[in-house]
Amino acid sequence: MSTTASRVPVPVVFIGFWFAVSQPEPALAEQVLIDTADRQSVTWRYTTDKPAKGWNELSFDDSTWDSGRAGFGVTDHVTPPATVGTAWKTSAIWLRKTIDVPGLLEFTSAGLIVRHDEDVEVYINGAAVFSAIGFNTERTAFDVSEELKATLKRGKNLIAVHVTQTGGGQYIDLGLILDPTRQLTAPAKTVSQEESQRQYDARWPEEKVWEWCAKVGPIVGCNYLPRTAVNMTEMWQKETFDPKTIDEELGWAEKAGYNSLRVFVQYLVWKDDPQGLKRRMDQFLTIADKHGMRVMLIPFCDCNFAGREPYLGKQDEPVPGVHNSGWVSSPGLKRVADRSTWPDLERYVKDLVGRFANDRRVLIWDLYNEPGNSAMGEGSLALATAAFRWARESKATQPLTIGAWTDFEGRMSKALMKMSDVVSFHGYDKPDGIVQKSRTCRQFNRPVLCTEWLLRQSGNTFETILPIFAHDQIGGYHWGLVAGRTQTYMPYGSKEGDPMPEQWQHDVFHADGKPYDAKEIELLQQYSKQFPLDRPWSRAKASQ
Repeated sequence: MSTTASRVPVPVVFIGFWFAVSQPEPALAEQVLIDTADRQSVTWRYTTDKPAKGWNELSFDDSTWDSGRAGFGVTDHVTPPATVGTAWKTSAIWLRKTIDVPGLLEFTSAGLIVRHDEDVEVYINGAAVFSAIGFNTERTAFDVSEELKATLKRGKNLIAVHVTQTGGGQYIDLGLILDPTRQLTAPAKTVSQEESQRQYDARWPEEKVWEWCAKVGPIVGCNYLPRTAVNMTEMWQKETFDPKTIDEELGWAEKAGYNSLRVFVQYLVWKDDPQGLKRRMDQFLTIADKHGMRVMLIPFCDCNFAGREPYLGKQDEPVPGVHNSGWVSSPGLKRVADRSTWPDLERYVKDLVGRFANDRRVLIWDLYNEPGNSAMGEGSLALATAAFRWARESKATQPLTIGAWTDFEGRMSKALMKMSDVVSFHGYDKPDGIVQKSRTCRQFNRPVLCTEWLLRQSGNTFETILPIFAHDQIGGYHWGLVAGRTQTYMPYGSKEGDPMPEQWQHDVFHADGKPYDAKEIELLQQYSKQFPLDRPWSRAKASQ
C-alpha cells in the first residue's frame, strides 16, 4: 500500500545584514597657486639691487621694482630658451609675488616646485619655508606641507625669493601647488653647526699642512681617464680596465712634465667587487708611480652629464659630437638623497681610505667632486661633511679636500673650504676670475689647489692661467689628458653629429700621442720653474 505525505507550506524568512563600510576620504583636488614657466606665463616683481629690510614681508612696497615673466636667467646647454621669460645676468635677484587664496583653505600636502641655479631662499609672508644650495637641472617638487600650514592664510599672501649666483648658468623658476598629484621630495636636512664645527676643528694644523706642501713642491697635474673609458665606471670595471693604455698615456704625460693625476672612483664598482676594485687601484697606482706621478683620488661626484643614475655592465656608447655624454655620478643622486644608503657609503669611504691611508702613491684625497651639481645641495653638503668624518676616522696620512666650485660667498663653498686641510677650487673662469678665486682661497692661509681648469674658448688657457698659478703658488689639474670616449674636446652644449672643433675645449693629446698644441707642453714644463726658488709654496707667499 502506498501513502502520500502531506505538503505543509514552510514560511521563508530573508534576513538582511547592513555593513558600515568606511569609504576613503575623497582626494582633495590639486590647487595651483603659482604655476611654473614651462606650463604657463607667470609674472613676478623683481630687483637685482639689494632691497631694504623687510623685502620679504607682505607690507613691503615693491612698486618701484620691475615686473618680469618667469623664469629668470640665461639660456645655456640645459636651459630651454622657451623657459627663460626674463634675462637675469647679475650675481643676485630678489622676487616677490602676491597671491589670493580664496575660500576655506583645506589641504593635506603642499609642494614647492623649484629649479634653481644657484643658492635659493623662499619665504611666505616673511617666514622662511625652504632653502637649497648649489643648483638642480630639473624642476623638483619639494614637500613644504608643514611650513605652508603654518604660514599660508586665506586672502592675500606674499611669496618672496632670493637667489645668488657667481658663475656658469643661472636660473630660477618656482611654482606652488596644494595637494599636488606629483610625488614630493623631502628637502634635505641642513648640517648642524655642531657637526660643521667638529669637522673644522679636525683639520690638519696649519704647520702640518705647510710641511706637507713644502715636501710635495709644485703640482703639475691633470684630471685623468684613459681614452678607452667613457666614465669612471668603465675605467674601473674588471671587463674594461685597461692598464696597457694607461701605461702608454702616462708615458706621454711623464715626458710632458706632469707629476700628479686627479682620478675618479665609482661606488657601484666597489659595491659589486670591492676586492677587485682595490686590486685594480693598486695596479693603477703602480703604473702612475712608475711614471713619477702621485694620485689624487675622488670617491664621490655629483656631476652627471648623462642625466641618469650610474649603472654596472656595458656603458652606453658616447653620443657622437656631444661633450661627456656618458658621464655619471657616484654614488648616484638618489643615494645622496636617501639616508638609508649612507651606512654603505660609509663602508665604501672607509674601505678605500683605509686601504690606501698610508700609501705614499696617494698624494691627497678629494672626497667629493662638485657636491650639489645636479643634486639637492643641502643633501650633498651633508654627505660631504660625513665624508670628511669617515675619512678622518680611517686615519688617512694624506690631507683631505673638497673643492669649492659654485658661489664662493655661499654657505656650501665656505663650509667646504673651512673643512679642508688643503683649500681647493674649480676654475673655468676667465683669468680675472681665477685671480679673484685665488684671493678668496688664500684667506684661509693654507696651500691652494685648482683641481679643474682649462676652457680655451673663454680665454682660460695654458698661456693665461699658468702664470697666475705660478705667481700665486697654486697647484693645478686641468681637465683631460688624451682625446677619447669622453669627447671633452667638444664644447659644452655641442649637439649630436657636431664635428671635432678646431679649438678644443679640454684635453692636450690626440689618441696617437701627438700634442694638440706643442707650445702648451712647453708652457707646462716651464710652469713649476716659475715658482720663487727662495720660498717655494711658502706660507708667506700665500698670506700676501
